[in-house]
Amino acid sequence: MTLGRWLCLVLVWASVLAHAEVPDDPFHSPMWRYNLERYLGSDIEVRHDERIDLQVPAFAEDSAQVPLTLDLSRFPHRPRRIVTWVDLNPVPHLFSYDPGELPLRVISLNFRVQQATTVRAAVQDEAGTWHVASAHVDAAGGGCTAPSLTAANPDWERSFGTIYGRAFPRGDHLRYKTHVMHPMDSGMVGNVPAFFIDRVELRGAGETSPLLSLTLSESAAENPMFVFELPQPPSAPLLWMRDNNGNVFERRLEGDAE
Repeated sequence: MTLGRWLCLVLVWASVLAHAEVPDDPFHSPMWRYNLERYLGSDIEVRHDERIDLQVPAFAEDSAQVPLTLDLSRFPHRPRRIVTWVDLNPVPHLFSYDPGELPLRVISLNFRVQQATTVRAAVQDEAGTWHVASAHVDAAGGGCTAPSLTAANPDWERSFGTIYGRAFPRGDHLRYKTHVMHPMDSGMVGNVPAFFIDRVELRGAGETSPLLSLTLSESAAENPMFVFELPQPPSAPLLWMRDNNGNVFERRLEGDAE
């Protein structure tokens, strides 16, 4: 796409959103309104909200492994949906979160950045209003187009899909820390197709619906580590994952009592 066509597209989306309640972007990203429409929909109400604590490093020392933490402990509403994206990545979407019966307090994972960019976390409240937190990360770049180090190891298939994880008490909550071995190929390296985990669920024993559901995109880092902090469920939950090739991985997350 030429620069002229890209600018025209951005202007069109900006005009579509002109009637919606969308505040200006404090980071002045050219993709602000475009990505709002793309991931949240049209005719939306959006507010910047400092009660949503979005944490990313000021500079990404490793563009292929950038930590992100979303802390909702000061957010007074129960999230109806959460969507995060990285403005200037080739695939901006990072993850979408659908809550279960237990309210999420903290979620964390690593992601890739292609260049210096603004990162967004949009949290929808019960009334449908989107509350947005933004943070900027500087980077040397190239994280999305770098080849997977995992797949370069000739023995990677032996550990493929292995999940390490445990639950740790955090007052009246439990913090689940999990790490899965997966190359998470972005599809942006020559002759290497996209190959990544696209669905993560935390399932309670005997529950018909998951405690939480996460939809991932190509911006997630390889060998991803996930952190979830939730109220204590009645039993040790099952972490269930599926990649875009249909491979399924799961592990029961045991924990220590306080």
